[in-house]
Amino acid sequence: MKETNKTGRKSNDIEIAERFQDAYECIVYKRLSFVEFREKFSKEHKISVRQSELIWKQVKDTIKNRFKDEQETLLENQIERYFDLLERARESGNRRIEREVLSDLTKLYGLEAASKVDITSGGEPISLNIILDK
Repeated sequence: MKETNKTGRKSNDIEIAERFQDAYECIVYKRLSFVEFREKFSKEHKISVRQSELIWKQVKDTIKNRFKDEQETLLENQIERYFDLLERARESGNRRIEREVLSDLTKLYGLEAASKVDITSGGEPISLNIILDK
């Protein structure tokens, strides 16, 4: 068997951590798009484009998991602020703000989803008759 000469080298844990930190800064602070990130990051760190794509995904997953636990708390705080604003709008008689706050609360609670209405059959079952005489 012939051994293939691989040009890549393995990274140590410190290099991986530094690379991850740099990727985090590029995504969060510099707000690079996916395409910008993978091209710039692969050139800067002398890694493959595919490897930079995997690092992008790892950083995005880390960010998502970090805020997953805090999501309910953030939602509760936001709803509390909306109710406080709604009360102040009602006290001051500001109907426009009251309407906007109620609309936003409806969105937060997921109540604005469209409901399907059957206007053709009135809710009755439909029967299809296929005639194959001719």
